[in-house]
Amino acid sequence: MISVVIVNWNSGPLLERCVRSIWRHAPEARIAVADNASEDGSPDFEIPGSAAVHIMRLGRNAGFAAACNAGWRGTEDAHVLFLNPDTEALAGSVQALADTLCDPSIWAGGGSLCSPDGRHQAGFNVRSFPTPASVAADMLLLDEIWPGNPWTRRYRMLDWDHLSLRDVDQPAAACLAVRRDVLAKLGGFDEAFHPAWFEDVDLCRRIRGAGGRIVFQPRARFIHHGGSTLQRLGEEAFREIFHANQIRYFAKHHGAATAAAVRRWIVAGMAIRALLALGLPRQRRKASPGTYWGLARRFSGRKEPAA
Repeated sequence: MISVVIVNWNSGPLLERCVRSIWRHAPEARIAVADNASEDGSPDFEIPGSAAVHIMRLGRNAGFAAACNAGWRGTEDAHVLFLNPDTEALAGSVQALADTLCDPSIWAGGGSLCSPDGRHQAGFNVRSFPTPASVAADMLLLDEIWPGNPWTRRYRMLDWDHLSLRDVDQPAAACLAVRRDVLAKLGGFDEAFHPAWFEDVDLCRRIRGAGGRIVFQPRARFIHHGGSTLQRLGEEAFREIFHANQIRYFAKHHGAATAAAVRRWIVAGMAIRALLALGLPRQRRKASPGTYWGLARRFSGRKEPAA
């Protein structure tokens, strides 16, 4: 048996679509929705009397990691599948991941994510662990100027067809299955990565560091709509949270000196984006030049978190 944990925060009708896809294709799965104090009524859909689903209303926005932990600790099955509410399970996908985790050497696994139009989400679906070089390529816009650069290709695993089962570093938390005994052994997600981002990278790093395998299972296919959280937050809030947790990840796993180098790349990247925004019409800007300058100033004044 497998439990499906869905963390919800104002996901609108996407949440119900996700849950109904599991009812349709994996009726044996037990579902726990950990709701981070949503205000849009998204967890209030009708639940059939025979459905094994539990809505956990956390009462506050505890963040993604804390909600994941509340979700898996509130279930009992040997395997736990963490799904984003903007995903939809396809036939056989949940069972394929449950079967994959029956191999005791495999501690976690991810499925194949595709857009609603059927395109595989290569570059997002599964990645290698980040390095200072991959951060630099992103922040200096090298991946846009030179898309084939080796640092981005390695990080986003762009030289692989994503059609075969293989060991990987880090599947996206939008679809990540983990053995319960592994979650218990490692203490689940690190809630210091608040409110979101890099808690999944950190967990996968700890799994690999403890000797466990993580695999990509192409038979487990899911539709992933994507981008809903970013749209609700906006560019400035997203950048602030994402890069703060990026620095936290490097401090924890690579030390303060590496985290400081990553922070400098982030500051440089914000400055570059501020200059580029000056030359763009307002309607084409993701954020104003002042927003990027403000982010550059704030990150330049930060100290690296303790490992």
